[in-house]
Amino acid sequence: MSALRVTATAPGVVKLFGEHAVVYGKPAIAMAINKGIKVTVEETNDDSLVILAKDLSVKGIAIRVTGGLIEGNVIDDGQLSKLASYALTALRLVSERYGGDLRGIRVIIESQLPIGAGLATSAAVSVAAVAAYARLINVKLSKEDIAKIGHSVELTVQGAASPMDTATSSIGGVMYIKPGIELKRLSTSLKIPLVVGYVERELTTSELVKRVKALYGKYPAVVEKVMDSIGAIVDEALAALNKSDYVALGELMNINQGLLEALGVSNHRLSNIVYMARRAGALGAKLSGGGGGGAVIALAPGVEDKVAVAVKLAGGEVILIDADYEGVHIEDYN
Repeated sequence: MSALRVTATAPGVVKLFGEHAVVYGKPAIAMAINKGIKVTVEETNDDSLVILAKDLSVKGIAIRVTGGLIEGNVIDDGQLSKLASYALTALRLVSERYGGDLRGIRVIIESQLPIGAGLATSAAVSVAAVAAYARLINVKLSKEDIAKIGHSVELTVQGAASPMDTATSSIGGVMYIKPGIELKRLSTSLKIPLVVGYVERELTTSELVKRVKALYGKYPAVVEKVMDSIGAIVDEALAALNKSDYVALGELMNINQGLLEALGVSNHRLSNIVYMARRAGALGAKLSGGGGGGAVIALAPGVEDKVAVAVKLAGGEVILIDADYEGVHIEDYN
């Protein structure tokens, strides 16, 4: 009989409104997307813990457990190494909280998302790995539980992380966050047809957060008003979502992009994609996430193909996406 095997698939995430301002206590809105990360955890007949990253330009990472200590080689690519560390940390945290022997385990990571594109791949790996391993050792976790442990994984690996990405990936749908106050799934089931364009990152999110912080310190009265305006955009976006008002959503995306440019987190390549997408018929377009490269989202109902061509002409890679309202999905195999 084959070894027990569990697969969990967790969606990626786009930030619709509010990035960077959320760091200063302003609200934000994120959406789970129908492209994500699949993590399979299976039992083997030896004492190794092996993590394999498929379709990620790496053959795999072999990690062996010896006397309770985990030892392993390091991947040269920093992004790939981090993906492995999120999966490993997820298994460790679940094992520490609920029991479970990490010896004789193989983890396989498969992605529909480009690494480093700002689509919450680390959150999706964390959520999927937590969900799959918990099910493997017969621990029942709610999606909210999975989200909380996934957030702990990101905190452990990164040192700092918002709970928004892991909550959105685990629970699915469109999520609203007010840091330290509120985190809830919105009742909207509006189809939000987005075209995602992405380019290589020039700076990390951490570096860009530091840059905005420095700007805030230099011009506090000015930057505070920018953050307040982004918060007001999120409030207006909530109303537009409730009314299924695409036009208003697009206009608010455009205003949000202008404010992000004012904060210095956009760049020429992102702005070029934004304006080309709008010229091709997108109702709105903005960067999504930390900036400095990464993802642009364009709201393009009925003109997705035209906007996708425009994004390619502007130098971006394209992903056609829709909202995912299921969140993390688990399958058992015996």
